[in-house]
Amino acid sequence: MKYVRMTKQLENKIRETMKRVRPRNIGVAFSGGVDSSLLAKVCKDAGKNVTLLTVSFSNKKDIEVSSEVSKALGLDLSHELISLDELENGLKTVLALIEFDRTVRLENSTCFYYVFKLASRHGLSTVLSANGIDELFCGYYAYTRHFGDETAMSNLMKTLIATARKDKHEIDKISASFGIRHVCPFLSKSFVDSAAEIPFKLKIKSEDDRLRKHIVREVALEIGVPKSAAFRAKKALQYSSGIHKAIAQLARKKGFTRQRSRALGFHSAMEAYIENFRKDSPAD
Repeated sequence: MKYVRMTKQLENKIRETMKRVRPRNIGVAFSGGVDSSLLAKVCKDAGKNVTLLTVSFSNKKDIEVSSEVSKALGLDLSHELISLDELENGLKTVLALIEFDRTVRLENSTCFYYVFKLASRHGLSTVLSANGIDELFCGYYAYTRHFGDETAMSNLMKTLIATARKDKHEIDKISASFGIRHVCPFLSKSFVDSAAEIPFKLKIKSEDDRLRKHIVREVALEIGVPKSAAFRAKKALQYSSGIHKAIAQLARKKGFTRQRSRALGFHSAMEAYIENFRKDSPAD
């Protein structure tokens, strides 16, 4: 009974948080996973005119998944497959806008660059993303390493939320270049404070838990998110979108083999390619 009550409380908090998003016409950064599907469904229930936005690199898998779920949700989907040549142009633009501190920030920021570009074509001035759910509900594998130690898990959550907010600050620079407002409802103070009070046992079940985010998945099912999306396993954006693989392909194309990159003092071909690209970029 307590679990049912807390699930309903979380649903109500999510809906309450969404009411603060004013525009009626919005875009939602969409992957077809539980987080973005939940966000999209709640926006639809709130009477928003929702356009789902999916970009993919090097393969169409993410687009195919998004298309399947968008049809089940009854929402319009706009998608684009980015070529390697176009990706290199995007990397150059993004590196000129953000503070580069690690590869994953560059990968995620570049994904959002193309999401905002897609939104701009549709005349959308507001784009929502579900960033924050993984941080707050044990979506990341790192939580399994601390299972059973609530102090460690709480500290990890605080660190991840702080990182997510810093990354949002950088991504906002990209959205601003398109005249678009980037909104992350699940990173708001009110939602973060509320989610932090939910017991970890409702989020993660064991150190071998590969699914995690259980209470979020239950809320998603309850409000009508397709089961295929509600129980889709977590896959980081840089991998699900294919951008990590695409940048690795660019690195190889430019002659950065593992052996050459290590001889230059880098850990990987991708790292060598990015650093060389930054050094040679006129924008820097």
